[in-house]
Formats: sequence, C-alpha cells, structure tokens
Amino acid sequence: MDNLLRMDRFCTIYPAQKKPLNLEETRNLALEFNKSLKVSALQKVEAEAQKKEAFTNYLPRIDASGSASLMPTLENIGIPGFQLPTGPEAGAGASNAYFPGMTLETEKLSILEAGVTAQQAIYAGGQVRLGNKMASTGVEISEQAYQLKEAEVILNTDQAYWQLAAMNETVKLAEKYVQMLDSLEDQLKDMYELSLVPKSEKLRVTVQKNDAELKLLKARNGYRIMQMNLCRIIGLPLSTDIEITEKVNQNPILPDMSNSTEKALAGRQELKILDGQAQLSDYQKKMVNAAFLPQLGAQVAYQYSQYGDLYDDGLVTLGASLSIPIFHWGEKKHKKSAAQARIEQAQLNLSDSQELVQLEVQQVMIQLQEGYESILWAQKNKQEAQESLEETQASYEVGLNTTTDLLNAQASWQDAYSQEIKALANFQVLKTRYQKALGLL
Repeated sequence: MDNLLRMDRFCTIYPAQKKPLNLEETRNLALEFNKSLKVSALQKVEAEAQKKEAFTNYLPRIDASGSASLMPTLENIGIPGFQLPTGPEAGAGASNAYFPGMTLETEKLSILEAGVTAQQAIYAGGQVRLGNKMASTGVEISEQAYQLKEAEVILNTDQAYWQLAAMNETVKLAEKYVQMLDSLEDQLKDMYELSLVPKSEKLRVTVQKNDAELKLLKARNGYRIMQMNLCRIIGLPLSTDIEITEKVNQNPILPDMSNSTEKALAGRQELKILDGQAQLSDYQKKMVNAAFLPQLGAQVAYQYSQYGDLYDDGLVTLGASLSIPIFHWGEKKHKKSAAQARIEQAQLNLSDSQELVQLEVQQVMIQLQEGYESILWAQKNKQEAQESLEETQASYEVGLNTTTDLLNAQASWQDAYSQEIKALANFQVLKTRYQKALGLL
C-alpha cells in the first residue's frame, strides 16, 4: 500500500508531457526503434553485399604489383681485357682478336619492376554459378527473417497498446464506481443523521468505498506502468504521458478464417526461411560435384623491368591452366554423403515446422472464436448487470432492497463492465496474432 502511494505521489509531482498516439503511429515508432530489427536490417545489407561479391566471380581479376630496390654500397663492375678464344674448328687456343675490357655502370644500382596480371576463370565446374544462386537465396532468407522480426515487433506493440487502452478504460470505470459509492455514502450519511438507518449500514458502504479507492489507485499505477512499457517498446522516455487515441471496437467482427491453413503454409516467414535453407543444402551438394570437375583458366600478364642504365624492357605473356582431379581417396564420396545428410535434415525440419504451423493456426483460430464469443457473453452480462443495478436502485429507494443488495448489484455491474473491456482488448490482440500466424503482418 505504501509503495503504491509513493508511486502515485511521484507521478503527481513529476507530470509528464502528453503525447497522443494511434495504433499505426505506435507501430511505426516501434519498428523504427527496435534494436533487434536494426540488426536484422544489417543482416539484409550483409546478404546483399555477399550477392554482389559472388557476381564478381564472373569477371576477370586484374592485379598489379611493383617493387623498387637500391644497392647503395654497390660499385661499378670492371671487366678486364683478354684474348678471345678461337672457335671449335680452329682448334684450341687464343685468337688474334682482343677484347679490351669494359666497365658496367652498377654504382648505387637501382632496380625497378612492375607488372599487371589479368586472370579469367573459363570453366570452374559450375562453382561460380552455384555460388551466385546461394548468394541470391541468402538474400531471400535475410528478407524473410526481417519480415518475421517485423511481425514479432508489431505483435508485441499491439499487445502493449491494447493493454494500455483497456487499462485506461478500467481506470475510468473504477473512477465511476468510486463516484457511485461516494454518492451512496453521502446519502446514507444523511439518513444516519436523521436516524433512518443504523451506523452499520453507512460503515458498510464506507468500507466498500475504501476498497474501491484502493483498486482505483492500483489501476492508475498499473496504467502508468503500462505507459512506461509502451514507451520502452517505441523508444520514448519513460516519463512520456502517452494518450491512446484509439478505443476498442464495441461491435467487433469475426474475420473470415476460411483456407487459413493453406494461407499460413504459403505465407509464413519461418517456412520460407527453412525452404531457403533446404535449397542452400542442395546447392552445397552440387558444389561438391563442381569442385571435382576440371578447372580451366586463362591469364594475360605484362611485366616491366629496369636495372639502372643496363636494362630497360617490358614483356607480355599469355598463359592457360587446366586442373583435372584424378584420385582423392574417396573425398568426393564422403563430402557428398555429408551434403545429402544436410539436405535430409533441412527437409525434416521443414516438414516438422509445417505441422507445427498448422497446429498453431488451428489454436489461434479457436482462441479467436472463443474471444469473439467471450465478447458476446460479456456484453450480454453487462446489459443484465445494468438492468439489475437499475432495478435494485429503484427498489432500494422505496425500501424493498437492503444496502447490501445495492452494493452487490454495483459490484456486479463494475465486474461486468470490466470483463467486457478485457474481452474487447484481448480480441484486438488475437486478431493481430491471427494475422501473424498466417504470415500477413
């Protein structure tokens, strides 16, 4: 009780700024703020970048390299003169020709080398094509994962929004109930002073009013806590006084639930993700086959070299390479077996999830039907409680009913209204949950 009073005084002393919000605005704020959704968005960006990276494998790779060296302690190289030898036919010995010698300018020799190489894969067993397909599937999986996270954020936001809306109506109902008891207490006080009723009758109403005021205090504090929770979800300061602009529909309509299972199997993001993972497993198996096929590539290179003043020239080379796997001790067989096992695992996971989705859809449909029936029951009960209260009030005024009868009728009236509010808010959340179960959010 003391904690509740302290919280009530705190919120009174530090009033917050009012911010009206409808459901659509609240959803948008939650989607913009949610950190998990931002992570999922970055994963989408990563997958798209990987797809672009995979496409570059179709294009030639061009690389350049260069080097420079300086030999500061190297001096000129001198070659002394000598008598040139004779040819084989003239017999062994020196000829009359004399080589006078020379000096090579190698002092502080600098060496420069640069080259450009272009490489193009001509045939890689289909690995480039499969790599691009895998990257495209990765983008699709990341998109479905993002949509799934979006649906979860929307569901959590709707739940917090309608809970706050229901609590707002509950606070108003509690205030009206307190006013009703306060009026009755004043009436009995006057009657007691005129000695028309015993003091116990007035005290009975006072006790009931005190209990109602305590419940009102708890309802107001609960409303503030729910405000804080919604502020946390949409990224506003916890002190923001959110004003819910939408109210629960007093005349709800049960959505058409025909072909719900088929829609869920076609639209659920989880199933699309698992189907994409099964495709990736199939591509991985094909990639194993591609890795053991011949690999053919071509290369063009230009190399330029400069050795001081001694040598300066460029060279163009053309080349091709062919690699043919011959014997790897059963490596291909083992890799294919592992890849096939991954395919079967993915297919089993997909099949199991399809069954779970069908079960979930049936459960949500039943809950939605029950929620709709609960509203009809609550509204009927509210109408009867209203009629009972009016009749008891009239009978009480002419002395045909006791104070206890009137208090019980008022309590039943409040409970009936409260049940209707909860049923209406719960139905709004169930409709969102149904849309999520079908993959429509």
